[in-house]
Amino acid sequence: MAGDKLIINADDFGINSNVNEAIVKCFQKNIINSTTLMANMDGFDEAVKLAKLHGFIGNIGLHINLTEGKSLTDLSGTGFTDENGFFIENAIKNPRIFISSTLRMKIKNEILSQYKKLLDYGIHPTHLDSHLHIHILPYLVSVFAEVTMETNQKLRIVTVTKRKNIFIIIYNTLLNKYFKTKKINFSDKFGNAKFFANYLNANKNIQQVFEIMVHPAMKGNEVVEIFANVNLEERITKLKEQYQLSVTKASAIN
Repeated sequence: MAGDKLIINADDFGINSNVNEAIVKCFQKNIINSTTLMANMDGFDEAVKLAKLHGFIGNIGLHINLTEGKSLTDLSGTGFTDENGFFIENAIKNPRIFISSTLRMKIKNEILSQYKKLLDYGIHPTHLDSHLHIHILPYLVSVFAEVTMETNQKLRIVTVTKRKNIFIIIYNTLLNKYFKTKKINFSDKFGNAKFFANYLNANKNIQQVFEIMVHPAMKGNEVVEIFANVNLEERITKLKEQYQLSVTKASAIN
C-alpha cells in the first residue's frame, strides 16, 4: 500500500516536556512522520532544540493556539486574554462574539506572529493546523484562509463522519469543499486512527492523501494516545501491519 499518501501528525509539540519527549520517541520509532508546534507555550524552546538534535526540523508545522498559554501580541480588549495576557480557555469559542474588523485584524496578527516565531527559529512550517480545531469556527475560517494563502501554506481540513446533528455534517462537508476550492487543503482526508481504520476497511487502499492526528504523551516509559489512553506505538504498528503501511516525510507530500 502506498506510504507516500499517509501523514501521521502529532499535535501539541511544545506544550510541555512530557509531550515533547513523547513526540521525539514517536519520530525515533517511526510512529509519526509529522508534528505541529505551539509557538506560545513553555515547552517551545525545548521542542526546537529536540527537533534539531534528532533531525526532524523539516517535519514541523504550526499548531496555531488561541486558547492556551500567553499570547505573543497584545489582545487586551478582545476578551480572549486576562490582565496578564494569558488566553482564557474557550473564550474564543463564545458564539456571541462580534467579529469587528479590528478584532479580526488582532486575531490575524497573533496568528502571523506565531508563524513568524517559527521562521525566526529556523523552522519553515510544512503546514498549519490549530489547537482545539479553532480554525473551523465559522467566524475564523476566512482569517485562517487568508493567513494560509498569504504565507503560501496548507491548512488542515476537518473530519466528516456520522453525527447526530446533520447540520454539523453539512457544515464540515462544505468547509472542506471551501478549503479544496481555495487549494489550501493539506490532505484530502483527515481523522484520528479509529476513523482511518474505518476508512481502510471500506476502501481497502489509500486513494488520497490521508492525515491521521495523534496526541502522544508519556505515561511512565510508555507512549500513549492522550484521548484514548492506549499505547500509541501498538496502535500505529497494528495499523501498519494490518494494512501494509509505510510512512514518508510530510514535507514531501506538501
